Amino acid sequence: MTFCSKNKFELSQTGLSKEFDNVVYEHDMLKQQLETPNENESHPLLKQIDEWKKDSINKIKQLAEQCRTDVVKLLDKNKDAFINRLRKITNTVRKGRDDEDYDERDLRKWMDDLKELKDELIKPSNFCVEEDKQQSPWIPKIRVRENFYDQAKAKNGKS
Repeated sequence: MTFCSKNKFELSQTGLSKEFDNVVYEHDMLKQQLETPNENESHPLLKQIDEWKKDSINKIKQLAEQCRTDVVKLLDKNKDAFINRLRKITNTVRKGRDDEDYDERDLRKWMDDLKELKDELIKPSNFCVEEDKQQSPWIPKIRVRENFYDQAKAKNGKS
């Protein structure tokens, strides 16, 4: 009977020894992780931030493209009106030159009309691009929030 108990004891010790080796291995792996600088880009929280960034950039690109399309349409719409205004100025200037009937006031007025048209072409007065201050944030802001309970546990060395 002593022999059986001794075998059971040795088997039990062998099993405990293997479990102990596993504990030591896990300990060493965790220690290595803790001693390695935090340059690990594969951390799930860092991946979450990267995903938020990518989604936000895609939303911005989509909105920017839609706004660009809208501006191009409005510029094209304005173009016809600008051409008509330029045609009127052109006719007036030609008539003045052909008739040799103009003075300094006419020249100043024609130059002012051309400048106004040019300014309007660069910065139209009938539309603009602006931020919508009334709209709730389209891209949700993220933040890092530290759980103070976990922080206190870490400081005290408790688990």
